[in-house]
Amino acid sequence: MRFRTFVLALCSGNLPIASCFASLTSNVISRTSGSAAFQAPWHRTNALHCRDIALLHQKSSLSSHKSNKADSSIIGTVTLLVPSSSSETSPFGSKSPVSRPSWHLAAQQLARKIRQFSDGTISTRIVTPQETEDDACLESNALVALGLTSPSDIQYLSKTFRKRRSRQQEGTCQFAVSCGSNNYAPIVGPYDEANPSILATFAPWTNIASGKRLATQMTGLFEKNTSDEFALAIMLFFNQFSGSKIPWVQHSIDVTWEKGLFQNSKEIYGMITKCGPCIARCLNDENCSSCLKALDKIDTRDQVNSYRTVVSYESELLRDFSLCILQKNNIFECKAEIPSIPYVKPIDTWRGNQVTTEIARGIMIGHLAGVNESLEGNLNLDVSWKVACGANVAYDQFPSQNQLFYPDSKGKDLWYDPVFRVETIDGRNVWCKRHYKVRNGKVPGTFRFSVLDNGVTSNEFWTIVDAADDLSWVVFHYAGAAGAVGQRYLGGLLCTPDGKLPHEEAELERIWKVLRSAEIEPWELFVVDNDEQSTGALVAGPPPLDYYRKVASVVG
Repeated sequence: MRFRTFVLALCSGNLPIASCFASLTSNVISRTSGSAAFQAPWHRTNALHCRDIALLHQKSSLSSHKSNKADSSIIGTVTLLVPSSSSETSPFGSKSPVSRPSWHLAAQQLARKIRQFSDGTISTRIVTPQETEDDACLESNALVALGLTSPSDIQYLSKTFRKRRSRQQEGTCQFAVSCGSNNYAPIVGPYDEANPSILATFAPWTNIASGKRLATQMTGLFEKNTSDEFALAIMLFFNQFSGSKIPWVQHSIDVTWEKGLFQNSKEIYGMITKCGPCIARCLNDENCSSCLKALDKIDTRDQVNSYRTVVSYESELLRDFSLCILQKNNIFECKAEIPSIPYVKPIDTWRGNQVTTEIARGIMIGHLAGVNESLEGNLNLDVSWKVACGANVAYDQFPSQNQLFYPDSKGKDLWYDPVFRVETIDGRNVWCKRHYKVRNGKVPGTFRFSVLDNGVTSNEFWTIVDAADDLSWVVFHYAGAAGAVGQRYLGGLLCTPDGKLPHEEAELERIWKVLRSAEIEPWELFVVDNDEQSTGALVAGPPPLDYYRKVASVVG
């Protein structure tokens, strides 16, 4: 679906990236050539290891209440401490089409998301102050208190945090999220905000300094109140301090203290010697260099910020830059495979018939006019579908999302062209478009997507979860990876012909049930703004929906 990003980060502490590269490349750029990489799925990357059959036989289940210490695959435990009262409402789901969930319901999905992001290697327990014994909170590697506000709950939280602080070990962390008005100082690894060490500030290469940086980053992610960013924060902690690597966040294309002098030097030298000219061209271009400076301020494993930044500045120079560094030369030695958890069952019957590959392709093509494979009920529109809401925080907040699916000239595969509007970080409204190859999966209702997007290849595994008999809606699930930047992602989409949610409550309840079968809660969705008369849409002008016809005539 969209875009993964590549960032060149802090070259040395706070030294700006442009200055860093200018000094490093001065003596070698004249004798090198290349480009670098950026990545962007509208939905995501890595070699075509979808393993269709395996995916359809790997059932996933949530075990969120008890850690299985006998299971050697478990590398750590998380305890989510929720209010004693089950009626306390959380801030999650503020942009969804449904009401916000209670902390208890939100925690259940957060546990599920942690399992997904960790490939089942992190066990999560959900407890309340009234129900739990101290062992549950004291022995877990990570303790995150959520929404505790009552006097008794706060008392338990304070006591528990003090106990954990007294027995602090490097492989632990603790946070309090939305817990009353008190400021509960977090602990991340050896860093304790309540007992700061001078090393955290003046020795940036130490584990204490690393813990301080991560504490700030995790706090920011928790405060965004989305399940994706919450799970990302947990993954970052375990990747850094558990002694085990978490594939979801294992790879970084940033220059960081955590990598060490040798690895940073090796990567910088590789960029200069293999991609010097394209680096110089990018740094000498105002738009391209502005993108690098903006990316320099964020962790590229944060897919939300990195994607929005890249699409705000995308250009041919940026594409060439990412193509050389990431895709052609894999300077950062990244790899990523498409997630296999959760298992999502594809649609098996539609309109009373067994779903075939032909029917599944017809559902994908949806309402697009002028396509021979379209099904009865097709409305002959200029789009196949419009995204009404989606469940990936990095992409589905973008407005005006149009999907176009159509056969290639040989009729064997499909093309997929998403055309969507981006509100850039500098306040502009622009149209973006992508061009995906779509191949049939081994099981009807599943598909394999691939795209070379801004210089980086993305591969994705899509599943049609369900569709209305009258083609009034369809639910997709996707899992993808961008190998060259080491990124993986999951998401789901509810699409309709006009981009509006169905009105009937019974139909919505059916859709929510379908999404839950794909381990997506309705409150995780982001409603897409498809208002053609909105200020942003009018400023951007008509979407380039004729794009697919021009492309099809050339590459079909």
